[in-house]
Amino acid sequence: MKRILVLCSLMISSTLFANGLKAEFSNKKWDGMTVPKDEVCSNFNSKAGSTPPLKISNIPSNASKLIFTYNDKVFTKMDNGGHGIVAYKISENKSVVEVPSLKGETFELTDGFEVVTAHTGTRFKKTPGAYLAPCSGGKGNTYTVNITAVDSANKTLASTELVLGKF
Repeated sequence: MKRILVLCSLMISSTLFANGLKAEFSNKKWDGMTVPKDEVCSNFNSKAGSTPPLKISNIPSNASKLIFTYNDKVFTKMDNGGHGIVAYKISENKSVVEVPSLKGETFELTDGFEVVTAHTGTRFKKTPGAYLAPCSGGKGNTYTVNITAVDSANKTLASTELVLGKF
């Protein structure tokens, strides 16, 4: 009986893994360990930082867009999309997409992007915009992005989380 339960668990786990999105950095300066110094907010940089360009694969065939939810996992007021939530339109039947970077602290978006929820850092006197780059001042906060593939009715099809790094 135990052997059957273990085999069933392994089959379910591998099925879940096979159906999940895969996300990887397209620019080597992003390593998932440390946020690049030139990609933090304008408080700690000469300009507003940008999101990393990403390669997203294993996208379900009926997905129409990818939703990117940017988070600070340490500062809870900026978790759960506090750094912005944006959507990127994709063509159906695309299993792999190269998503370009998106400049922070502005509502001028790269083609294909749309604002779902602007970042909430304005309550901390940060420049308004769709995305706010990591802005903890080097306190070692962990930044992540949740990526969700949705269909034309906004039904979730697959998702993953990628650690952007610490700042």
